[in-house]
Amino acid sequence: MENMELKNKKIAVTGGAGFIGSHLVRDLIVLESDIVVIDNLSSGKKENVHPKAKFYKADVRDKKIAEIFEKENPQIVFHFAAQPLVGEAYKNPFSAIETNVMGTVNVLEICRQREDVELIVVVSSDKAYGTHITLPYKESYALQGNHPYDVSKSAADLIATSYFKTYGLPIVITRFSNVYGPGDVNFSRLIPGVLEAAIKNKTFLIRSDGKMVREYIYVKDIVDGCIKLADNRKNFGEAFNFGSKDIFSVLEAVKKIEQVLDKKITCKILNITQNEIPAQYLDWSKAKKKLGWIPKTSFEEGIKKSFEWYSRYFENY
Repeated sequence: MENMELKNKKIAVTGGAGFIGSHLVRDLIVLESDIVVIDNLSSGKKENVHPKAKFYKADVRDKKIAEIFEKENPQIVFHFAAQPLVGEAYKNPFSAIETNVMGTVNVLEICRQREDVELIVVVSSDKAYGTHITLPYKESYALQGNHPYDVSKSAADLIATSYFKTYGLPIVITRFSNVYGPGDVNFSRLIPGVLEAAIKNKTFLIRSDGKMVREYIYVKDIVDGCIKLADNRKNFGEAFNFGSKDIFSVLEAVKKIEQVLDKKITCKILNITQNEIPAQYLDWSKAKKKLGWIPKTSFEEGIKKSFEWYSRYFENY
């Protein structure tokens, strides 16, 4: 029976107070998993931690998290903790690279010393691929990030693979496209920023020229993919793309959101971005074939659910 692999399992989720990690934790709790959240709350929020999860405020770069693993003895590890913003990585590359690369190394090293770890899911990104001419990006493409955030994801991804090949760690890697949905309060991202502008009747500032193309996937579909990976133990050492059919330029995405909400959104193009990939979207046929995974949430449905959440959020802030 699906999900039986996770029932009563002790599962550690690094970054479990963050946007995607907290959604995963909620679904794992429903599956009767025993959850430990490790998060330094640099971008995650304490209020995102599920009341049934055990919480440790700790940084994945800190070797002391080995003490948490020793105490809790997790069987499954989802490694979400990261510096998640491209713009912040551009401003402060040392912190982003240290967190995304050495934080991953630290978690894997701790797992390497433990005998009871059955599975480690390392969360990477479509940005790990860097720029390729041929679209969509396949898992077989080279990881060739050129700029701080992209390089940090490329490096962490390659390091995870090396720990599988060298030490036999039970690792699988996920590479997500642009994830959106309730709980994402990083308003520098497109969809949260557009929905904030719609709710507050303010001008949405487009940092790029509006022509950059991205793929958007609803957070629940990403969580479902992670759970399917954890249920399926035949894919160690492999990477899986998770994407959707919702592929738009910035301006097209704004127009789509206007149509869904039946509301005009005023935009201003700043064209000030640096080091952004012009077009990027993923081939996720491998996940469909090997995991039986497909994204189930339409862009219209995802935007409506997100808009409802952000409307409540701004009532309270």
